[in-house]
Amino acid sequence: MVASGWEVYEPDRDVQGSQWALDREGLRRAAVEARADFEARRRESVAEVRAELWLGAGPSRRVRAAAQRAGLRPAEVLAQLAERVVVEEDGTVSVPPFMPSR
Repeated sequence: MVASGWEVYEPDRDVQGSQWALDREGLRRAAVEARADFEARRRESVAEVRAELWLGAGPSRRVRAAAQRAGLRPAEVLAQLAERVVVEEDGTVSVPPFMPSR
């Protein structure tokens, strides 16, 4: 300010500071929009579970083979498998035999 001869700070004359303020406001708006999008997706998927599943080589080959035979993606076969899970009163988990389909 001293070098520029300003007695008081004038934002309109501070080109660099004004640009930084605009950049910060843009980042703030983007963050608010991203959070709103996240919250909307979260509300929409309340009844939905998303999971990442890592399978060993053997089970992975079997799932890929079943998917290929059915013309599906492996994730679609796993989703169908999960839809058919039966949990017994004693806590055992099983899946009745089924044919993956579109």
